[in-house]
Amino acid sequence: NNIVIRQNKLKGNGFMPFCALSKAKGMVINMRNKDIIETILEIGTFISFIVLITVVLLQVITRFLIPSVTLVWTEEASRFLFVYSVAFAAPLAMKKKEFVNVDILFNILPKTMKNIIEFIIYIITVILFVIVFIYGIQFAQLGINQMSPTMHIPMAIAYSSIAISSFFIVAYAILNLIVYVRDIKNGR
Repeated sequence: NNIVIRQNKLKGNGFMPFCALSKAKGMVINMRNKDIIETILEIGTFISFIVLITVVLLQVITRFLIPSVTLVWTEEASRFLFVYSVAFAAPLAMKKKEFVNVDILFNILPKTMKNIIEFIIYIITVILFVIVFIYGIQFAQLGINQMSPTMHIPMAIAYSSIAISSFFIVAYAILNLIVYVRDIKNGR
């Protein structure tokens, strides 16, 4: 109960994005306040979504108001931007525990059984997204020599969204698991 949950400074050079559990070194886990990774993910989500809306709006305007102008790249760009908006937002959902779940049966279970199931869910989530991360890196490597058809950018840029998203989902899932176990030990 004496473990403080806050963000410490790292030698005055900015905030630590993820902190370990070592009290001796003065490091603590931050899950309530924003860390630098969360801020970067939020900015990435915001920018990719705003640009997505702009590109789709541009596509609609040119299609219906200026039919002589054909912007073929907008469809591909909107796909990439949508993928990245989800890739940036999914780890944020993990950190804030905002993924959709069906908890009708879960809510009628006794507290001990709920704790066991929740622990198992965190472990399975970490294992699943570690696997997705590994295969996401391999998938991104496949796209290094491939170019997108209309924008002519390496497909590795689009494919790497899987590895990026799963890496941060794993990080936040581990932190959530640590906080959850600590809360169980403290009787919360």
